[in-house]
Amino acid sequence: MHIAFGIGALFPGGGLQRDCIEIARVVRDAGHNVVIYTARLHGLAINLDFPVIVLPNSKKTNHGRQYQFAVEFMRQTSGRFDLVVGFDKLLGLDVLYCADASFYYRLLKRPYLHLLPRYRTYSRLERDSFKRGQKTQIMVLSQQQRMEYLGAWQTERTRVVELPPTLAYDRCKPEYRVGGIREQLRRQFSLESNAWVWLTIGVQPRTKGLDRVLRALPYFPEARLLIAGLNGNDAASERAAKMAQRLGISRRVIWLGHREDIGQVCAASDVLMHPARYDTTGTVILEALVNGLPVITTSACGYAKHVHAAGAGIVLKGAFDFKLFLTAIKDTADAERRTVYSEAGIAYGRSGNLCHGRALAAQMLIGFAEHKQHNAGNISFPWSIPPDAEISDLEISDNVVSLPLTGRR
Repeated sequence: MHIAFGIGALFPGGGLQRDCIEIARVVRDAGHNVVIYTARLHGLAINLDFPVIVLPNSKKTNHGRQYQFAVEFMRQTSGRFDLVVGFDKLLGLDVLYCADASFYYRLLKRPYLHLLPRYRTYSRLERDSFKRGQKTQIMVLSQQQRMEYLGAWQTERTRVVELPPTLAYDRCKPEYRVGGIREQLRRQFSLESNAWVWLTIGVQPRTKGLDRVLRALPYFPEARLLIAGLNGNDAASERAAKMAQRLGISRRVIWLGHREDIGQVCAASDVLMHPARYDTTGTVILEALVNGLPVITTSACGYAKHVHAAGAGIVLKGAFDFKLFLTAIKDTADAERRTVYSEAGIAYGRSGNLCHGRALAAQMLIGFAEHKQHNAGNISFPWSIPPDAEISDLEISDNVVSLPLTGRR
């Protein structure tokens, strides 16, 4: 079968971008043809071993580029593929892999946002998939996200399914914390063996709360901060770099840039700082947890629930309180407490189904494409995961997922 994926931008370090590429590989390895369409392709670190088509785009604003890409993607793919999949909100999709929050949900809460072209454009794109009566099948990544969309659009519950986490197997390396590997990695980063090392991971500094971490660093002069995902001279990190200079902490901050060896970086660190303002999931939380790295995060992250379930760190609930953040950091200054959190996270990672989201998504896409192909292009799919199914209901082994399907055959 021939399947088209559409994503606004492909670049190294983005969680959605990794999901798009890895799901494409799973579908391809199952014997199908996948083509990825995008408007922007950045970075040579992405190992692209299947066709990628960059569509021309002349718009200057993010929302303008996204809408032009959506229109051109629909034009390019219409009638040419067995299945059309969006990894951003686009037009005319058979399936949407939805990794962000609902713009329309925010617009309903704050009607004045309708004055902004950005919100009007993104809400229009959102409507094409979520409005009642549409045919698009939708995969979301967190329960909070699913409830927002159902509440905002009154979407049919059977069209929206929450996937299990999409953690990559090759990023689970808890063994790196023992046997001298941790000490060796610290030397590579020019860190003292007894240093108290904080880690942040992300390419969106404000959204992920990097400014909050930098503000906390002066209170703990013995701490060092590793920042993975950004270089100090990136345009996105310019404000944070200036803030570090202003606070007099630049010498205690190490910018690592894009890293694929997250297991090693976690092993060299003592605590993940992820006080995000919003994060649909927060896969970095799971990456830290399964690698034995204690986590401090906020309840604004979809995967914060796993920190609580594992007993592997601290979740700051409600509106962000800087004093409570400092208190949480003081808690992880205790090496014995960190050991408890570390062991709990590793144990949780070994017992949970944290790595099966991509395999499940790929299998669903193949099933959708087969049904559409065998039913003369009918895209009213006759089966879905039960709307309230638990992850434990899915039979998972060796990266193969067996779905409990419902509906007519």
